[in-house]
Amino acid sequence: MLLSRLYVLLFLSFVGAFVAPSSFAAESPLWRLSSKPQWVKDAVLSADSREGQGIESMEVLLSDTQVSLLNQDVHYYRHLRIQLNDKVGVDENSDIYIGFNPEFQHLELHHIEIIRDGQAENRLYPEDVRIVDIEPEQHNKLYSGQKQLQLWLRDIRAGDIVDYSFSVVGENPVFGQHFSHTFSLGWNVPVKQVEVSIISPKSQPLHNQINRLELQPKQHSEQQRVRYSLSLSDVPAYFDDGENPSWQNISPSWQVSSFDSWGAVAQWAEQLFQPAHTPSAAFQQWLAELQKQPTKLAIEEAIRFVQQDIRYLGVEIGQNSHRPQAPSAVLSNRYGDCKDKSLLLVKALNALDVEAYPVLVSSYLRDTLSEHLPSYNAFNHAIVLLRYRQQDYWIDPTNAYQASLLESIVPAAFGQALVVKPSTQELVAIPELTAADNTLSVEQVFIASDFRSPVQFKVSSVFTGLEADRMRYQLANQSQQRLAKSSVDYYQRFYPSLSRLGDMEVNDDVISNRLQISEQYLVKNFWEQQEQTVFHLIANSVEHYLKVPKKLNRQQAYLLGPLVSVQQNITLQLPYDIDFTSLNQQQELQDDYFKWQSRFDYQNRLIRYQQSYQNKAIAVKAEDVKDYAKLIRQARKHLEFAYSIDHAAEDKAYDSMAKLVNYLLDKKQAQQGEWQ
Repeated sequence: MLLSRLYVLLFLSFVGAFVAPSSFAAESPLWRLSSKPQWVKDAVLSADSREGQGIESMEVLLSDTQVSLLNQDVHYYRHLRIQLNDKVGVDENSDIYIGFNPEFQHLELHHIEIIRDGQAENRLYPEDVRIVDIEPEQHNKLYSGQKQLQLWLRDIRAGDIVDYSFSVVGENPVFGQHFSHTFSLGWNVPVKQVEVSIISPKSQPLHNQINRLELQPKQHSEQQRVRYSLSLSDVPAYFDDGENPSWQNISPSWQVSSFDSWGAVAQWAEQLFQPAHTPSAAFQQWLAELQKQPTKLAIEEAIRFVQQDIRYLGVEIGQNSHRPQAPSAVLSNRYGDCKDKSLLLVKALNALDVEAYPVLVSSYLRDTLSEHLPSYNAFNHAIVLLRYRQQDYWIDPTNAYQASLLESIVPAAFGQALVVKPSTQELVAIPELTAADNTLSVEQVFIASDFRSPVQFKVSSVFTGLEADRMRYQLANQSQQRLAKSSVDYYQRFYPSLSRLGDMEVNDDVISNRLQISEQYLVKNFWEQQEQTVFHLIANSVEHYLKVPKKLNRQQAYLLGPLVSVQQNITLQLPYDIDFTSLNQQQELQDDYFKWQSRFDYQNRLIRYQQSYQNKAIAVKAEDVKDYAKLIRQARKHLEFAYSIDHAAEDKAYDSMAKLVNYLLDKKQAQQGEWQ
């Protein structure tokens, strides 16, 4: 993973990190006390920002962010003013947490005061400062060396105003003379007054873009420097609608960048992907083994090796947040993050005389990258573009669960991308996946010997494309026995008396990227004996995709996910012929976002109940969500077929046979324990 520019992390509530402090010293090489920088322009507090109204538990009265590019070290200054109105406000917001990276940054504390009854009282006691190690991305196997300053304030009471300021000084040298930053202009709490500014030399022009607000920053020249600033009042709280695409941020922001084009970003990235590299003997041997094979087989083996034999682990300390490790080191360590694995694969493919390049993408912004300013912090992932026989292949070296045949590998479709090569001037669009690249086909067969005895239930599920990749991942992260148990639990939601017959069978064809799972069950009480004999057929696989949005009045789109095609065929083999032909019918519902079809057919003792689903887009526009939800609700009304049969199984022998079969089943379960 590529770490975006390190934002100053400020948490106003306890984050629950029970970690041992690395320093209790009053000041250290990592932090110090200092006066406010001279270049800082004091915020002029409005009347509303001096004191809150006591309505909420916590009121943010002032958020002031200033950045200076005047010196070699980038200087981030923050001033906050928060009023705590009750016990909840005090309990949750009386501690200060500031994140920074000691590899290239240090902290300066300017002041921490409590304003009580109009009087300011100092709360900055150096002996209370703790520096602790944190790794925010440890759960993703990414390590950056980040630390956190913690200060637990003394004697905080309801009604107090906490007023404090600090600076984070320094910037990752990997960015060189370039600068990019995104200022948040809205949070999930209202803010009375927001001040944001950046001061830079006139010789370093900056490009600006404000998202989701109709305003422009002011520019004020001061000798040989320029100050860009924004001032907002009564900023409301912003909340996501939920179930929304990652690229739709509801809160406004201000982007600033020194890059004038995506080509300039590509030039910056290109020098990062050319680390000093003296090929090791092991690296050269690996390349030699690849070169002995036919080119296509060698390409496939290189991809397989990097995906599966190089484990995913990112040591992204210092410049390695963006600069890849040398390929020989990655091969020797047998681990690396996305950029490490990408460069290793590129070097291997180049050694095979195959054209290949690293590619920067954003798993969050995807197709909306071009709507943002060119910058290095727009990306969070790296993949590979290779060209073979005039065909482009987009490969994600971190995906260890793909097909082995080059043409069967599902492309790493991340929307817009920046190819890291000298001729790059613009973003390119990775071809979108179609529903044919992601399919699920489920065949369910119920076989009934009569209308009383347990029914045999066979399930065959075939996954292709992304669905096959997903299922391989699921199988790799749990045993087949555990998956089989989960499957029993799942089907018992629909048929509570269901039990498993035999073992789950998995047939994984990694050549064609087709994975099949076969299961067999017995449903003891499939036939419900009421006044009539009742049975149910349930399109459970399709039901999973027909979800109604939790919120209908939206400002953000509703996320559907990758295009997928789902087909579920349910067959019930009856003991003898009963004429159901009068029920034969077909139904269809569709709009711009999905297509759903249902069909009921009877012929020669076989009831066939078929349903299919296919989404046509990965998200529903906010203004269309209500109509979309209406259609989904209509489709959901037809997910189950239930019918009753008159005078079925009146032969008393059926009852005797059913009792015998159930007795034998119960006895077998008792002998084997939990027979699932």
